[in-house]
Amino acid sequence: MYGYEWTDEYGIFRLTVNAKLQKEIRPVFKEELDFFKMYEHWDYPDTDAPLLWAEGVRRYVLNGECVAEAKGGGFYTRPTVVCNTDKRLQLQPVDINRLYEVNKNLMKSLEQKAISFIREQHDKYKLERYSFVCAFSGGKDSIVLLDLCAKALAPNEFCVIFSDTGMELSDTYTAVKRAKEHWPELHFYTAKCHLKATESWDEFGPPGRRMRWCCAVHKSVPTILKLREITGKYNAKAVVFDGVRAEESARRAKYDEVSEGAKNISQVNVSAIHKWNTAELYCYILHEGILLNDAYRLGLFRVGCMVCPLSSDWWDGIANDHYRTEMQPLLSRVERYARNTKVETEVVKYIEDGGWKARMGGRGLPNGGNRINEQIQNNTIEFTISGSTQNWLECAPILGTITEFDGSTGTQKISGTNFVFRVSKKADELYVSYKPFSKMDRFVISHLRGIANKVAYCKGCKACMVQCPTGAFTIQPNGKIFVRESLCTHCSNCLTFSEKSCMLAKSLSTTGGNSMDMKGMNPYQHFGFRQPWLEHYMSDGTECFSQGVLGNRQYEALKVWLREANLLVVNKDKAMEQTALFKKLEQFGPYNPFTWAIIWANLAYNSVISHWYCLNTEPGETYEKADLVTMIGENYSKSTRENAITALAETLRLSPIGSALNQGIPIELSKNTYSYYRDGWTTPDAVALLYSLYLYAEHTGRYAFTLTELIKVHDTPDAPGVSPADIYGLDNKKLRECIQGLALTFPEYIRVSFINDLDNIVLENKHTSLDILDLAEV
Repeated sequence: MYGYEWTDEYGIFRLTVNAKLQKEIRPVFKEELDFFKMYEHWDYPDTDAPLLWAEGVRRYVLNGECVAEAKGGGFYTRPTVVCNTDKRLQLQPVDINRLYEVNKNLMKSLEQKAISFIREQHDKYKLERYSFVCAFSGGKDSIVLLDLCAKALAPNEFCVIFSDTGMELSDTYTAVKRAKEHWPELHFYTAKCHLKATESWDEFGPPGRRMRWCCAVHKSVPTILKLREITGKYNAKAVVFDGVRAEESARRAKYDEVSEGAKNISQVNVSAIHKWNTAELYCYILHEGILLNDAYRLGLFRVGCMVCPLSSDWWDGIANDHYRTEMQPLLSRVERYARNTKVETEVVKYIEDGGWKARMGGRGLPNGGNRINEQIQNNTIEFTISGSTQNWLECAPILGTITEFDGSTGTQKISGTNFVFRVSKKADELYVSYKPFSKMDRFVISHLRGIANKVAYCKGCKACMVQCPTGAFTIQPNGKIFVRESLCTHCSNCLTFSEKSCMLAKSLSTTGGNSMDMKGMNPYQHFGFRQPWLEHYMSDGTECFSQGVLGNRQYEALKVWLREANLLVVNKDKAMEQTALFKKLEQFGPYNPFTWAIIWANLAYNSVISHWYCLNTEPGETYEKADLVTMIGENYSKSTRENAITALAETLRLSPIGSALNQGIPIELSKNTYSYYRDGWTTPDAVALLYSLYLYAEHTGRYAFTLTELIKVHDTPDAPGVSPADIYGLDNKKLRECIQGLALTFPEYIRVSFINDLDNIVLENKHTSLDILDLAEV
């Protein structure tokens, strides 16, 4: 909330709205300095108080001066500290009371606002019969939150749930014990998955940055189940006070302080310290004497699972040194995975560099691989499932009532239509078919595939079970799915909650690119669509290709980009011509973000790699090149994937698509190395958005559709239309608001009806997408 500036007093900063410093900051203790043998360079006392501060994790700062900096680190390498001064520093304890006194007014204000906010949300939702939970992890954020909740609410007004993932550091368990002793009047509960961490890692494989099955299986799901146990209600409505803070990540910065149904249909998340930064957190923690987790004293900036795909090399280096024995069971599974994917001489470097964290599928896992073969022929969709783990007849009622079944053939009513199905098994293979295929819409097809994935892979992790609003979908003690048909409303929540409708299927299957056909992903010879190239084309037209300003291969790449952007066409005489779309956009020029918004919409349809990127990356996430290459899958050669991603990354970096439209903001990691943050277009141009809706209508052949369709089309990669939400990186709420705004601004072009269960969108078929561009102001 506030920045900080250093004072003349030792180790004392002042919080202020005018401060230029906004970096994350943490206290540095004797234990960390001893770990790096800093006693060889500095003198410092044996004290529990902080001795100095660190900015951005690695920069040791004394009253604003960076006196040392840490380098490197990894599971097998401890970071090293390089001093920036030859002077033997004389460190002293930071005066915690003085630190708080300097910031007392602001800290008191922050504290009272948070307490009042917690109380207000409690009183509001109490009227609606909600239960109240403080989520506790043993980390600094949840410790502050718990202290604030204890001040805002009476002990009988809320409970505390510690989510024990089974992957916690020993110091975290100690912190939980200390918390119970510090707040003996509070009601503490522990939520824990029915699977041991080692068991789930053996089933799912190591989690990856884009494959974080562990958060749901070991954290979210057990917490929901524990809440149901505490309240005795399946449909228990709960307000969960959490320690989510905007400073932690760009994605979390977008979260609302109060989010209804964001994580579960019956859950409200209240983030009371959402706007607090680490300077404020530690000022509060140190003053209140509640730094309960000793892991922070060792130098860990964040405390979480001991082996995590989101951890930094700093964490890996320090944690594996201090907690080596307890980390070994999980680290050994990372090593096993690495040995299955790399030659022995590359294993250590692969793990040190975090290569394992980019895992996206089942290759390299003993139980990984595709278990489903799908064929569509003779008006029938057929699935051949190898090694099924669930009974098709127990899972199929999710879609609709089975009205007839004679042992092998039956009839099932799905979305009001009767389908004939056959089920048979021979040896280890299950054969399932449904017809007539001609009567299936994309949702029926997608949901049948979801059932197939559950039958092929499900081992009962319960991630889908908690999505059921009625209690119809259950996982029995033996891990088998059972659907209480009398309770099932066929809402499909248990199918649509995750890609492939099953977290284990997503983790183990090996089909790349979200089952998309990626042929033709790399016609660009690794060159991106650069803004100066568009300027060259707009300035000189088709004659630009003979002027020699660019190299021959660059011109060939430019031609491809222009064709896919619908700005260039080859006529029947094989001559190149500018398109009608080009002539519309020419007036806006090559530097206008609107021009590039229209280009990006067309690339989403016509460029294989751009289409893939729109459908397979999430707003609020950051991707490195290696992540994207891995995410495509291994059905194509590594060089093909790397060249395609290189061209895409260059487009994001060297055109307004990346930074102006926020589709991939480049973040420099080192010289010529970038990650790309897909923030999503925060203020989408109304005409560009309307244009993308008309493109959707033209590609699907329908000018009337629903908002729900636009949201769900994301899960059907072979659908003819691409949702504006996927093109521009908008969340569902933003998409709805923008479309409502379009209807008010352009009533002659779009009508909407967002009332109760109706979410109809109607475009005027007398207009074309080209016509829409006339609405834009030059």
